[in-house]
Amino acid sequence: MDNVNVILYDMPARIKAYTVKMDEGYTICLNSRLTRVQNQISYLHEIKHIQDGDYDLQCGADLIECFSHRK
Repeated sequence: MDNVNVILYDMPARIKAYTVKMDEGYTICLNSRLTRVQNQISYLHEIKHIQDGDYDLQCGADLIECFSHRK
């Protein structure tokens, strides 16, 4: 996928990943405290949100997650 940057960032263990939409693309932040396998799962989860256009929606993250897991 074009214009996606990925960084590892030290976060509390309860936060697996998050994505920030930028003018030039997206930055996915993965939790450096988690395993490689968990980060791969989190990465794919964030990519799915990008592909589904979830970051263009004007609603909160909880609602996006709710709809995302229903697909």
